Amino acid sequence: MEAMAGWAYLVIFVLLVLDCLIPAVPAETSVIAGGALAASGHLHPAAVLLCSITAVFAGDVLMHEVARRGGRRLVERLLRGERSWKAVGWVSRLLDRHGGAIVAGGRFVPLGRTTVALVSGYAQFPRRRLLPALAAGAVLWSVYIAGLGYLGGNVFTGNPLAAAGLGIALSFTVTGVTTLVRRLRLRTRPAGQPLISKA
Repeated sequence: MEAMAGWAYLVIFVLLVLDCLIPAVPAETSVIAGGALAASGHLHPAAVLLCSITAVFAGDVLMHEVARRGGRRLVERLLRGERSWKAVGWVSRLLDRHGGAIVAGGRFVPLGRTTVALVSGYAQFPRRRLLPALAAGAVLWSVYIAGLGYLGGNVFTGNPLAAAGLGIALSFTVTGVTTLVRRLRLRTRPAGQPLISKA
């Protein structure tokens, strides 16, 4: 059982690091499942949290540094199409106005983690402001996502699959509502020119 637990922590860590580079990776699901397994006693809650926090932080720093050193050519390879560049411009404006709060909160927006890490690196966002914000975001997000799984584990005692399913459903619901609210708010604001253009 201990050997299986060790593999579970490793899987969570690897998926979370890859999630910043490849957003399609089901990293969020792995943390929810980890929280559900912790509620049933198969994993340790503190270990799931520690694994999640360190992996999220490491993945964000890695993407930021890659973008910081890779420059415009890398950004143009990763972000193609007018829609992607509008997202870059939007995140650039938010970073310019709100800085660390956007870095910390970007993890809670769909594809926000990758976009914020990429744009902050490209825009040379100061590391002294970046690292504390990334750490805060990693802690808050990990507690939130693992907590959903843990809650499901307590509701469906002895059924980790049902517990993980409840946690995933809650996560999708919250994400869907916040995305809808964000889009409605954006529609009410006048369109601005992005700070970064492909020219």
